[in-house]
Amino acid sequence: MPTELFNKVNSLVEEELELYKSLEGLVDIEEEKVKQSDMEGLLDVLQRKQAVISRQESLLERWNHISSGLGLAEGREGPVFWNAISDRIGESGYNQIVRQIDEIRELGQGLLDREGKIRQILEENLAEMRKTLLSMGRSRIAMRGYSQGVASNI
Repeated sequence: MPTELFNKVNSLVEEELELYKSLEGLVDIEEEKVKQSDMEGLLDVLQRKQAVISRQESLLERWNHISSGLGLAEGREGPVFWNAISDRIGESGYNQIVRQIDEIRELGQGLLDREGKIRQILEENLAEMRKTLLSMGRSRIAMRGYSQGVASNI
């Protein structure tokens, strides 16, 4: 197996896996902040997630560089790319990388599912917060009316 190509691809896969694991930890914190209605903490964790996502975008550019280096128009998500990788690094190297890619995909899907649940919790919390604010607004109006009524009777 051509060691240089295997090492490049394997390095990218390992880096990407670590980024997804970082995101997984940040999603844990995000969920906690949403459940606690800690909006300040939530904004902080969202900024931290954005930094990881930016690193993922940079990683995607490196994947594209490998694809163009192989003379392919198709990126990493297509079968042509993976067939070319398999042909060049051999079956054992390819199988090792595919196992890691499968782990990345599972992590990614799990994160998407969790993000959907967190979004739902956040929306429910926001609805509850809106109800509380509306209730507080009505209470203030009633209190003002009561105060004005008492003041006019004095």
